[in-house]
This record gives sequence, C-alpha cells and structure tokens, in this order.
Amino acid sequence: MRRKKGLGRTITSAMALLVLMAVLAACSGGGNAPSNEGATGEGSNSVGNGASDGAAEGSSEERVQLSWMVNGVVLEDSSTEQFLEERFNVDLEITAVPYADYVQRQQIMMTTGKVPDVMIVMDPNELKKYADQGLLAEVPMEMIEQYAPRTKAEFDNNAPQGWYYTGHNGQNYGVPTLYGGKFTTPVSWRMDLLEQAGVTEVPETIEEMDTAFAALKDIGVYGTSTNGNSDYAMFQKIFGAYGVMPIQWMVKDGQVVNGAVQPEAKEALAKLADWYSKGYIDPEFVTGKDLGPKYLDGVYAFGDNASVHSLDESNPNSTISALKAINPEGEVVFGTLPKGPNGDSGGWSWGTAANMIVFGAQLEDQPEKLQKALEIIEANINDEEVYVRLSYGVQGTHWDFANGTDLSDGVKQLPPYDDSARLQEEGIYGSANSYFGGKGNFELFYKYYGENILKISEQYASNPVADIFGKPDILPSAGQYWGDLKKLKIETYAKIVRGDEPVDYFDRFVEQWNQMGGEQLRKEAQELYDSNN
Repeated sequence: MRRKKGLGRTITSAMALLVLMAVLAACSGGGNAPSNEGATGEGSNSVGNGASDGAAEGSSEERVQLSWMVNGVVLEDSSTEQFLEERFNVDLEITAVPYADYVQRQQIMMTTGKVPDVMIVMDPNELKKYADQGLLAEVPMEMIEQYAPRTKAEFDNNAPQGWYYTGHNGQNYGVPTLYGGKFTTPVSWRMDLLEQAGVTEVPETIEEMDTAFAALKDIGVYGTSTNGNSDYAMFQKIFGAYGVMPIQWMVKDGQVVNGAVQPEAKEALAKLADWYSKGYIDPEFVTGKDLGPKYLDGVYAFGDNASVHSLDESNPNSTISALKAINPEGEVVFGTLPKGPNGDSGGWSWGTAANMIVFGAQLEDQPEKLQKALEIIEANINDEEVYVRLSYGVQGTHWDFANGTDLSDGVKQLPPYDDSARLQEEGIYGSANSYFGGKGNFELFYKYYGENILKISEQYASNPVADIFGKPDILPSAGQYWGDLKKLKIETYAKIVRGDEPVDYFDRFVEQWNQMGGEQLRKEAQELYDSNN
C-alpha cells in the first residue's frame, strides 16, 4: 500500500504531471483519437467496422500497456480488445470478472497489491476507502479538462452529481460514468386479466387501482407484487403516488430530509397494508423472487418496474413475446404512473451519473498511461464510431437497425449476439453500455436508443424521482451507518405491509432510524447540499 500524500506534494505532483503531459501531447500530436463526424451508421456498414484513425500505423508514439479490470465475461483477445489496441496504440491486459463476484474480487486484488491500472468502482464509499489507503491516483480536474474535455463538459452540464462520486477530501480520484436516468421505468398491466375481471380501462389513480384490485381478486388474481427485498424498488410507484421516494435524500421546506422517514411514506404504507389485508398483494412479495414468471403466469396484474421494451414483439426477450409464447391471448399494456390523493406520481431514478472509473496509484508515476486511459474514455463517451463499436459491436455482425432501415426504432443485437453472454465474450457490454467508459453522451445515447422508444419513455416514464446527490450513500458517514439503515427500512416496511406491526409502528421506526445514524447522515446531507447551493 502507498501512504496518503500530503497536500503540498499532491499539488506539486499534479503540476509536474500536467507539464509532462503537455510535452507528451506536443510530441504525439495531442494523442486524442479524432471523432468520426459522419459515422451515423445509417445506410452504411462503416460504423464500428474496426477501422482505426487514431494512432496511425508507423506512428512514433510509444505503445502503452494498460491493465483494465471489467465486470463481465470477456474472452481473451476479443474483437473489441483488438479494435482498441489498434485504434489507440495500446496493449490491454484485461481482467474480466462476472458481475456477481466483481466487488469481492476487486477488494481482494486491492488488498493484495494487485491494483489494476484502470477499473470500475461501483460504490462511492469503496472509492473513498481505496483513496484513503493510497491505492488510487489523484486525477486533477485540469487533467480531465485537457485530455477528456468533452467528457468533463457532459458531466458539468448534464450529470454534475457524478463529481460527488469521484471527489474525496477536496481531491478528485477518477471519472464518473453516465447513466440514462432522465426517466424512470414505466408500469405495465396485464390487460387481458383486467378485462376478464370486468375492468375495461387502465387504472390511473390509486383510487381506481382499489377498484381494479378488488375485481381481480374475484377471479383469483393478485393486484400486484414487487421486489420487497430491495431497499429502493419495493412498491416504488406507490410511494411516488404519495410524493415520496424512500431512502432518497430530498429537499422539503428548504431542508434536506430522507424520504424513508417522511409522513408521506407512512401514508403509502397504510394504503399498502390495507391492500395486503384485503388480499390484493402477493404474500411472497417480500422475497422479490420470480416476479417475471409470476407476471407471465397471471399470478398478479400490475407490474411496477417494467421496461420500455416490454411491448416490442420483434424482441424475443420482451415481456409481450414471452407472454405470447405461452398464452397467445395474453395482452400487456403500459399505464400512466399512478396518481395519489394529492395528484402526485413518480418513480425511482438513479439520476444521470452511474459508477466511477478509477486509476491505480502507480499511474501517478506513469502519466502516459493515465493520458491514454483518458483518451479511451473520452472517445468511448463522445466519438460515435468508438461508442457504437464498444456498446453494440459491428453493424451487420453484432447489431443492426431494429426496423431494418434507420435508427427510429433503435438497434437490435443479431443472433447469436442477442444472447448477452455471447455478446460479452466479444468484449461488448450491450445495453448501450461499455466496459471502457460506460454509456455515451446523451446525444449519442438517445440517438441509438431510438426515437420511438424515446417517445414511450416520455409518455409513460417521464416523472423520475432522483436523489439530490444521485446516490443516497454518498455521505461521509454512510459507510458506517447506511447498511444497517437499509436493512432496518426493508424489514420494517415489510412488517407494516404484512400487518405484523400496525401502521403506527412507523413512528418507532423513525426513532430507530435517527438513533442508528440517520440523524447524523441528515446533518451531513444538509452540509453537503448547502456547500453546493
């Protein structure tokens, strides 16, 4: 492990590093891979075809070696790895770890001194811990401005909370990644079940849901279920109808508070407890298991966390395709987000920033590697050819237009690469994402998202509720308290919904929350909010 440097040495090192990088940039012509302005992919197979216009053959730039840790299953020497190595004049040593094992494997590598040059860190608190242990390279904002200027501008303008994630003790330790969190997820209804129950209109309010659920019960169908084992997803659209989103930090009457302990959450829990007592909620909601199969089998009718692709019959993995395969008469429709007694509605959103790309402390002594990594990230996020190649693959091989002609319906992965495991073996993350920089800027992301899919989001998922900091566990003491608070919330909410405890038990929960660190985090949230506003 490396000891934490003093501030004076850090500033001096950063200035020296910038000077050295300026010299390197002058020698290499800047080193930035130029964007392919005309590479729209429309009517051409040129997008993502592997052609390199970055470090040209015969370039005098010395080849850089980078070790890069990714969360997936990537075959050694994949086509994507070859593309990057050619494009950026780099040799990559990729450590690929399946998502389920990624965090634990990363922790082991960090504690045993096998720190990758570049890696994704999922949790801001992990970043802070690694930074305190001297395992991460500081990345001054001036350096990002120089070598990834479009990326910095994108975050400054569209996802500024991302800098909360990479900042620690007044210093910056990485580059955030983007997340398409301008929308929430839509809700869906089994329209065929509603009609069997005599309900001909899709419910739009909590009151109308009461009526529909009662009718569904008469035909042996639960009204709804949810992931009751989730700290954030449990009945999220119902809480949104009451104007609150539990575990998110929000501003109320000028003060920062947490949605989990607000009176509006108690109101929502009272309604959910009433539904449960009447037999409207699947009793197994607490497990969060088999939600998809149960929905297809007609166990419940209202899905509170659907996908914008749920009704795409051209997609064999969509909800409607899966339903039609087992029940040709089945029908799924989107519904508006349910409105509560005061006209509120909303659904969970993670905001517009996602994870963090960080760099091993050894890169502070190897500025050419840090520069090269920033170049790759900059191109991934902003260069259309690179973004498409890393997120979708090669047109005609890995992907094509969903409608066969243009991007109005977005893109689709082609067999056998419609299997995410097979796609990832090629080094292509899929889902408009990449192992080497995350999602593209919002202009690119929504271009390939598809105009028609965007319209669905705008119509059915356009009231997202995001934490004011993006991630609710961003606060200094979150590592000490947040895990226990989430567990307390999950268990208490489930007890109240099931009737194991009365609704007024919520007041005892608020006391416990505050005593277990909730009040300390609230103070820190207020301080952080005030310092940035």
